[in-house]
Amino acid sequence: MAERAAAREPVDALFLSYYEDVDRWHNDWVAGEERAPDRARPQDRPDRTRMGRIERQSVRIDGRPHDFPRFLSHVRYGHTREYRRWDAYTPTHLSGAYYESLLAPHGYDFRHVNWADRHELARLGERYAPRYVLFSTSFLTEVPTILDGVQRVRAAWPDAVVVVGGFMLGELERDVGEAHFRRFLRAWGADAYVMSAMGEEALLGILAAGRRDLTGLDLPETWVRRADGDYEKSGARAEEGLPLDESWVRWDRVDPATLYHTVHLRTARSCKFRCSFCSLFVVEGGLAFAEPETLRKELETLRAHPHVRSVIFTDDTFNVPQKRFAELVRVLADFDYEWYSFYRSQFADEDTVKLMKDSGCKGLFLGIESVDDQVLKNMNKATTVASYERGLEQLQKHAIPTHANFIVGFPGDTPENAQRVVDFVDRWELPFFSVSPWFLAPSTPIWQQRERFGVEGRYYSWRHATMTSEQAIELEQWILKQPRRAVYMSQLSSDHFWSEILLYANGYTVAEAQQAARAFNAFAGEDTPAATLAADPRVRELRALLERHEMPLPADPTRGAATPG
Repeated sequence: MAERAAAREPVDALFLSYYEDVDRWHNDWVAGEERAPDRARPQDRPDRTRMGRIERQSVRIDGRPHDFPRFLSHVRYGHTREYRRWDAYTPTHLSGAYYESLLAPHGYDFRHVNWADRHELARLGERYAPRYVLFSTSFLTEVPTILDGVQRVRAAWPDAVVVVGGFMLGELERDVGEAHFRRFLRAWGADAYVMSAMGEEALLGILAAGRRDLTGLDLPETWVRRADGDYEKSGARAEEGLPLDESWVRWDRVDPATLYHTVHLRTARSCKFRCSFCSLFVVEGGLAFAEPETLRKELETLRAHPHVRSVIFTDDTFNVPQKRFAELVRVLADFDYEWYSFYRSQFADEDTVKLMKDSGCKGLFLGIESVDDQVLKNMNKATTVASYERGLEQLQKHAIPTHANFIVGFPGDTPENAQRVVDFVDRWELPFFSVSPWFLAPSTPIWQQRERFGVEGRYYSWRHATMTSEQAIELEQWILKQPRRAVYMSQLSSDHFWSEILLYANGYTVAEAQQAARAFNAFAGEDTPAATLAADPRVRELRALLERHEMPLPADPTRGAATPG
């Protein structure tokens, strides 16, 4: 054990920006390892649990579930081991690049791990001896996955200070209440939990302390572990956050070995709008913008990595305010990057949309949410279906691909509206769309309006005057295969728009991306023998398509930057 520890590379901080539970799929296990039994599935009724919904929107091959990237790996290679080539979490996450840039001037030796599962953690444990392990929850939506990841981090590096942060923590604390949340903290067992959506000041304070015992430090919005194993709030004050015009990512400080050819960046924090189903502005606090010229400076440093050719903006309202957005697009027009973003189509104007196309815009996520004006009013969306359609006219005129998202079951919604969604996406021939049942979280504004809308329950178990959660979940499944022109891309088994981005960024046309998704959807919710699947003409055509577009291996800190496989 001592020889192994001595051989490991010492680093100050190891940052894990995404952790995946691969065990749920039962098809990613290493050779020679005992395979877990298949999960029992109800035989007499639909399984409406989250895992049941994932499986119903996945493809079962010889009894084992495959999500979209695993399905593509199976079609292309005959096994799932290459699925990360198509995984939506393969592009470089902003959080890791941001903290590497932020910490470099402070002299910290920092390693960013863009993606990890339990096997990867074991390999990293053999290679690195970090003083601090930083575990992000921002992309995690399930408490058991956080539990699994943090406990495996603790097992791999028992002497390291483990710090957990990310968006999920702030949302979860508001949803379950402090007493229940503290039970989660004790079960996970980290040394500190940074609750601020920003986190820079708290993290710098923890690193500067240089010790395992963090009690007594003045850390904004941070839970720290006491000697008795319970947790206390280190500081009651809110974190102000670093100005965005000062804290942009200096990409020339970032190790190219961690960079995929597509990276995330931002020009704003939080959201201008107050949609009643959303907790983002609640957790992230006040809205902050960077100046358009800050984007120019950031893109100039990104040129230090010539293999990077696409950027994804994480701004929740990228095209608002409109004047600022036009200035951002003019900056983008001076660079040779493809780009993708969230977009509110009701604010589209022809001049800006044309400039977007010319500047390299290759895809937009449209949070349409409903095709019923009363439901949009109930959501506090501050728009109408007609406004959406005016924007869609401009986007289609300039051939900018879109992905439209819808929520089924929000107060005022009716089962009949599911058909209206199908008619809408087909009439507009939207390339891709997704539908999710409404999630009633205490952290969202609608929670305070439950009595007004006659809502009972919470999370994915609710009812109101016009629908129940059971109906919404069944409508989600029904819609999957209904459209004739638009293509459904599941949030649960594909991570919708981000899977499309990965295909576009690797040279797929919109039609080719649709072909891949249609082949997957054709078998979703069914159990198909591998031999039957291989003989299907749609699968044979898909295999030929995948062979024409060889996807690169993802970036790996133990191997190097993304390379063709």
